[in-house]
Amino acid sequence: MKKLNKVIVIASKVFEVGSWIGVAAAIIMCFAIGFRNTGISEFFVENSGNVILSEMSSGGFTIYPVDNTNPDVCFGSLMTFFVSMIFTSTLTAMIFRNIFLIFRTVEGKTKFAEGVTPFQKPVIRMVREIGIFCVSIPVINLIISIIAKAVMGADAIETSVEMMVLIFGLVIIALSQFFAYGMELESDVEGLV
Repeated sequence: MKKLNKVIVIASKVFEVGSWIGVAAAIIMCFAIGFRNTGISEFFVENSGNVILSEMSSGGFTIYPVDNTNPDVCFGSLMTFFVSMIFTSTLTAMIFRNIFLIFRTVEGKTKFAEGVTPFQKPVIRMVREIGIFCVSIPVINLIISIIAKAVMGADAIETSVEMMVLIFGLVIIALSQFFAYGMELESDVEGLV
């Protein structure tokens, strides 16, 4: 069990760092796309025949420029995609950060740990936060999709938002309630002993 916990702690830290790198890359890409005449933006939007840009997908958000011969729609689609990636990658990094901290807290290795038990307030709070972050991902992507369609036109792009993470988040929020109940039971048992 300790080896599995160690693997999870290491993997969560690696994925957290990777997600923060994704946030930084998406921010850089937004700036590059904002300045259309840069080589980076031209790399993504370059007229090769009659198709400029096709479908892009990341973090449960997919965007496809229907009018893919129009550079304005393609640049707008790229900007929308990378803005979505900023939010999605940030929330994903926070999810992995909380996973890392939960395992460290349960082992009593954080400054806010209340012992060596999963039934403590910081763990319950972090589990609930993971659920909230999971619920936030599709909600934010849906809002970005609505704004992009309003700005570029509903006929110019097609978008898709994966809602499975929403269900996953709601399950995690429900599980946090069971952890809270477990903490109450543990404190009642300690009071009797």
